[in-house]
Amino acid sequence: MLASPRVAAGVVTDLPPAGYAAGVPRPALGFSIDVPDHWTVLDLNPDTWDGWLDAFLDQRLSGRSTAAQERGPTRTALLDLLQRLHEDKVFMAAILAADVGGELVSASATMAWRQVPPADGGIPVEGLRQIYASAPAGTGEDVDERRVDIIDLPAGGAVKVVSRETLPLPGLPEPRPVAATQYLVPVLDTDWLAVITATTGNAALATGVEEVADGMAATLAFVPRP
Repeated sequence: MLASPRVAAGVVTDLPPAGYAAGVPRPALGFSIDVPDHWTVLDLNPDTWDGWLDAFLDQRLSGRSTAAQERGPTRTALLDLLQRLHEDKVFMAAILAADVGGELVSASATMAWRQVPPADGGIPVEGLRQIYASAPAGTGEDVDERRVDIIDLPAGGAVKVVSRETLPLPGLPEPRPVAATQYLVPVLDTDWLAVITATTGNAALATGVEEVADGMAATLAFVPRP
């Protein structure tokens, strides 16, 4: 059962714990990963995300003179985001959203589990690197600017992909250029990948969001079950 949010002077100060959908596929092991404190981990459980959304909006819109006008469109955009993440079988997601000088700046980070055709001895990292280095250009992508590297992490070897594509973003009517950093981390000697993806549509945040992805990947740890 979710804990009740803490309320001070009528304002929600703590969000209910973020839920995870039970039906999202994942390997049979435990894991841990760190998310920056100033990012908000989303509730991806359809059974609980309505209440979580209301608490989140109470917190973020508190004291704003335009709260009544903003609440409906913001809730619709966030609910659409949660539904798309659920459909994409994303296991965990976090967002950064702030108003800087009247302009909304935002970024997101997700982690998903993906199962690939089995290979003897686990997933070959060099093979992954070659696949992503030679992949066709995405929408609006300049492949000459794509970076694909093998990175040694505490969890093992991984492939890091940095690119810029034109993608739809929640709450915006038209697609826009998006900077993306993705880590593909083979899960021990299994046929699973942990896929960490951090994106932003704000060019000024691109370097910082890449660093967030780097930090999350560096803290990822797998815990085999006995």
